[in-house]
Amino acid sequence: MSASTPLNARFFTRAQGDVRRITSELGNLQAQIASTKKADTLQGFGGASSRILSASSMRAQTDSRASVLNQLEARFGVQGAALGQVSDATQSLAQTIREAISANDGRGISTELELAFNSIVSALNETWNGQPMFAGERQTGSPVQVTSLDELAVTVQPEEMFNEADRSQIIDLGDGAPIKLASKASELSTDLFNTLRQLKFMLNGAGGTLGSPMTGSYTATLQNIAADLDNHSKNFVTEEGRTGQLQKRFENDRLRLEARSDLLTKEIGDQTDADLAEVSIRLNTLLTQYEAAAKTFSELSQLSLLKYL
Repeated sequence: MSASTPLNARFFTRAQGDVRRITSELGNLQAQIASTKKADTLQGFGGASSRILSASSMRAQTDSRASVLNQLEARFGVQGAALGQVSDATQSLAQTIREAISANDGRGISTELELAFNSIVSALNETWNGQPMFAGERQTGSPVQVTSLDELAVTVQPEEMFNEADRSQIIDLGDGAPIKLASKASELSTDLFNTLRQLKFMLNGAGGTLGSPMTGSYTATLQNIAADLDNHSKNFVTEEGRTGQLQKRFENDRLRLEARSDLLTKEIGDQTDADLAEVSIRLNTLLTQYEAAAKTFSELSQLSLLKYL
């Protein structure tokens, strides 16, 4: 069906080549519209491929570190709440003791001591993702082993009271400055439990309750215990403040990393994302060219030597 003269053959071959070229370009542009990307393989980006690969690797590392910081933020929120719970329980017990001294009525102290003890133990045994937060490197078990005031009264040795690792849990975020996630329960609460034990001994010596009115000897001891509890509470407030500072630092670092990730995403997009408006214009232009080339090819393919002559 093709033309028989050399001139007609050249026209026919050129028209055929135009149709194939335009068809290929149309397929490429349609693929860009479907995927919104300039190419579907890294090789397709040519000289920009190395920059894209480098930026993608940096973004993956940045996102991974930001994810770790996000987890640490959440952990330190729970950790701060636990420390605050110990501080509040300790301060509440001190306040109850002072109110008892003022009213000369110690009957409520034993109940408040029980509540404070349970709250303190619960907070120090708090976990994050199943791991105790105040047990150092130990990842299982509760760091505070005593579960009742009666048990506390007869448990004095640290190794009997606490189940912890020798070392505190440390995390290294890659900036060369390892961070201690939390002090161990024994470091935080040994003195506090000694004070609670002292108060328990006093109550046991009085038959379980101080009654009303209280004797003068009890009053002097209770004043000292309340003062000690105030100091213990302040220590936990200080630790809670340290936790809050680290949490804020992690938040700031995370926000900085997220901003960096956004910039890398934009950089990658500038290299890989197709300009859909430009692609649409190019697609319409090629469709017009395709129609013209197809028409020419069709006409040439139908020419016979007789029609040409």
